Amino acid sequence: MFTSSTERFDFSNMDDYPGEGKRPPPRTDGSVCHISIAAGFILTLLSLAIAVGVGIIVNFAGNNKNVTCSCLCEPSPQTTNAPGYIPSACKALALEGNQEICGLCPDSTVTSTHSTTSAAPTDTTEVTKPTEPPIITDDIRLPDNMKPYHYDITIRPELYNDKPETFTFSGRVDIFMNCIKATKNITVHSGSQVITQTPSVRLVNNTGGRADPGVIGTARDDARQFLIIMLDTYLTIGEQYSLTLHFTANLTDNLIGLYLSSYYSEEANATKYLAVTQLQHTYARFTFPCFDEPALKAKFAITLEREPQIFTLSNMPLLRSDNLTDGYIADVYDTTVIMPTYLVAFAFCDFLNVTNKTSNNVEFSVFSRPEYINQTTFALEEGIKMLDAFENYFNISYTLPKLDNIALPDFYYGAMENWGLVTYREAYLLYEPGMTTTSYLIFIAEIIAHELAHMWFGNIVSPVWWDDIWLNEGFATFLSYLGVEMVLPEWKMMDLITTDVIQRVMDVDSYESTVPIYRMAYTPRQIGDLFDSITYSKGASVIRMMWFFLGEETFRRGLEGYLKEQMFGNVAHDDLWVALQKQAQLDGRTGFDVKTVMDTWIKQKNFPVVNVTRHGNQLKLTQQRFLLGATNTTDSEGYSWEIPFTYTTQQKLDFNQTTSDITWIRKDSSETTIDSVTPDQGWVIGNIRQYGYYRVNYDTENWQAIVRQLMNDHTKIHVINRGVLISDSWALAKAGLISMEIAWDMLIYLRNETEYMPWDNADRELDYIDMMLTGRAAYGDFERFVVTQIEGRSLNVPIYDDRPVQQRSLSRLIFSLACKHHVPECIERSLEMFDAWRTNGTLIPPDIKGTVMCTAVREGGETEWDYLYSRYLNGPVSETGLALAALGCSSRPWIINRYLEYSLQSDKIRKQDTRNAILSVLRNPVAFYMGWKFLMMNWRQMTLDNAVDGNHLNDIIRVATQGMYTDFELSQVMHLKNNIHPQEVELSGFDRAIDRIMVNMEWEEQNYPFVEEWLKTNVGHTA
Repeated sequence: MFTSSTERFDFSNMDDYPGEGKRPPPRTDGSVCHISIAAGFILTLLSLAIAVGVGIIVNFAGNNKNVTCSCLCEPSPQTTNAPGYIPSACKALALEGNQEICGLCPDSTVTSTHSTTSAAPTDTTEVTKPTEPPIITDDIRLPDNMKPYHYDITIRPELYNDKPETFTFSGRVDIFMNCIKATKNITVHSGSQVITQTPSVRLVNNTGGRADPGVIGTARDDARQFLIIMLDTYLTIGEQYSLTLHFTANLTDNLIGLYLSSYYSEEANATKYLAVTQLQHTYARFTFPCFDEPALKAKFAITLEREPQIFTLSNMPLLRSDNLTDGYIADVYDTTVIMPTYLVAFAFCDFLNVTNKTSNNVEFSVFSRPEYINQTTFALEEGIKMLDAFENYFNISYTLPKLDNIALPDFYYGAMENWGLVTYREAYLLYEPGMTTTSYLIFIAEIIAHELAHMWFGNIVSPVWWDDIWLNEGFATFLSYLGVEMVLPEWKMMDLITTDVIQRVMDVDSYESTVPIYRMAYTPRQIGDLFDSITYSKGASVIRMMWFFLGEETFRRGLEGYLKEQMFGNVAHDDLWVALQKQAQLDGRTGFDVKTVMDTWIKQKNFPVVNVTRHGNQLKLTQQRFLLGATNTTDSEGYSWEIPFTYTTQQKLDFNQTTSDITWIRKDSSETTIDSVTPDQGWVIGNIRQYGYYRVNYDTENWQAIVRQLMNDHTKIHVINRGVLISDSWALAKAGLISMEIAWDMLIYLRNETEYMPWDNADRELDYIDMMLTGRAAYGDFERFVVTQIEGRSLNVPIYDDRPVQQRSLSRLIFSLACKHHVPECIERSLEMFDAWRTNGTLIPPDIKGTVMCTAVREGGETEWDYLYSRYLNGPVSETGLALAALGCSSRPWIINRYLEYSLQSDKIRKQDTRNAILSVLRNPVAFYMGWKFLMMNWRQMTLDNAVDGNHLNDIIRVATQGMYTDFELSQVMHLKNNIHPQEVELSGFDRAIDRIMVNMEWEEQNYPFVEEWLKTNVGHTA
């Protein structure tokens, strides 16, 4: 559970919290059986087991745990236990980590699915009465008695008979471990594998002829995905042991662990199958039994067995290929560097590749299915430049001899930073000039940089536990923009981060139901929830703020020192704070303590709004917690931040500021004063270029002065701040902190705005109003207002557009607004282009292709929809995402229902695309209620069958509810949450959705009458 926001947030005792920037203390419970009450308890079990003289096979279910123990003991006259005691004790022992229950019988025969007879010692301690079973723990962490240092892994998939329902894989893993604490069992993670042979445990350095430990049984804890190997003797502290396990599992298309992917080859006129891995976050255990926690790093020697017609890839270079007697080939790979299990990767496929060398002689390759190999050039060329750039930036070489990048037909996530073998969705790696949109081009570059940045943040240095995964993902997100900026500076990515990342996550972070960056996670579902926009985007936002207040070079040197000191190790956020503070002191950066500052940003949810008022020649600054919804904005008790504040005035016009220009607003200060400000009627603007993660509010006079400046000459204000001012004013108006009139007035100047970023910020606000006004009387005037703002703009977009990327993005946005709001010229052009494309293959300019597709489907019927669906199935990769979104634009109910049914059929819509197919319907106002009904009817199936990932389910809830504002709609969501959703499945999206609906209800009640009147007045239309 996370701490409720209504409690005071006291940073004085944060070091006492578990997982708080340091490794947790060793656990001592349940690791060793002592001769005490517990020993007596074990003897009691022995008595009854001998007495009954029968095999006991117990399957337990309760507290969401499922444990199977098996043993068979010889008769004994002792019977001193209470009824039902054996089942309770066995379950408790298994769940506590004391799986000796199956080794309690002298000369016992232990039976399990794949085990054989072993002997166990007899405990002679006398017990006169039974004891209560130990309390069952909820801890899902592995016992800390064994620590792995090396794995030998062999994997063989069977995917060659064209019957995918029969595909399987088998393997063997030898895990080499150090014994940290004496124990009679070894616990590893294991998913759905079947153990096919009796496990074996051996001493690694057995020079004295000592007997190896005997395996006397196994047990499974399904809830915690544990496989427990029970031994006949205690392992010795300081010794090294190996555990050998043989296993098999089904090879399915579930997109986790080792999974099945496929594509249709026109050349072969056949479906081709491939097997690939996705092991983050807790999916390595579904591929091979292992110690599947990020701190339990080891080296991996991988052998992949295949038929000759395909080849394999893994993290390291291929050492050799051995011909096996059954016709298979064993590809033996070099041993990896030390790394966590989630970075292990391999692929079995028939792909082609392009390869070149980096300046540091790293072999850099891009793999794709054969028909897409000509779309790999951009990734190869720019990826090499980015790897070189990061090596120079960190002053640390990439640590492996090769880096492969592979585009996969089926992949749940965007990409995965497996060390030496990075996996991507096809659309996120492949670029085709004249076909790929500018948006996708930018995203391809950014996601390549993101994954390459992980080679340092996440791979060289990994978190101790998942609660600090933001150190991986926040840094990779920030560095992805910096990386593209270093290679393609003309794109101005370090400007775009404000609208792509910061403004988007500030909306998510403006609700009571949001979460801090740093938060605890215990179960796999909770761990999965960490991979959200707060971790990625808010993490990147506060890192960018730190980059600014430390100074770019101090920040870079601090990261270099941190990475070198912690190389190949595991870290917590305090390790980073120490390194950056050390560098700041060396560089003479004073006035702040990194830990004091950053703890206020990663351990509190939400963010502040800084209130700026002018008093003569002074600025008065105060802070308060920001929440959307006027009834919530005063709930700031216990919330305060260390804020690096910057500003400029109408006279100074200084939008190029550095760390020396910062005024610090302290978390324990009620007011901060800035002297020597010119006492005139000009405007003041705070948070220059949005280096700080906060909003800024002003008095009405200052807001009006800003509006006048935008109307008279908007170029006097930096383009980033123009966009920020739009977002801030709208957020503040929604929160009731300024008048809604100011927010609308901020949009009027847009008819003269020629830059993309202010328009992108405005588009998000217009989209919110669009949802809130859909179906209301004011919508017509709203649509006329939008059309007025874009009136006179060219709708001509070339196929091969060599303008700057932000200008191309602006053309795409304007064209989209024009068609969305039914500008006749836009609709006519779209229908003409779609028809020419469908009938003659005439190319559509890529940046407007998605809008053209959507408009044609919306205005057309079955013919247009069927053609677009065929393009989704068989068209180029650059069209699949666009087609998927446009298929939801239909206004025909029966077509929409067919599409929704397809979304849960993997032979119609790929599993990776289920979420986006459903979202495309929910974003269509005409089809929304059909989509909502579909969710209500199919939610349990989607949840329980794992048809949709938890984060994707949260996305669906968010989009479905973002425009709801009535009591009836709220009651439906509550019904879905409380009566339809399986209560055993944790899902955070419902609370956030309910929070958003409540804010929308408040907005509608307080603002709709004003908005309706403002639009009538400013559009010049009367009913």
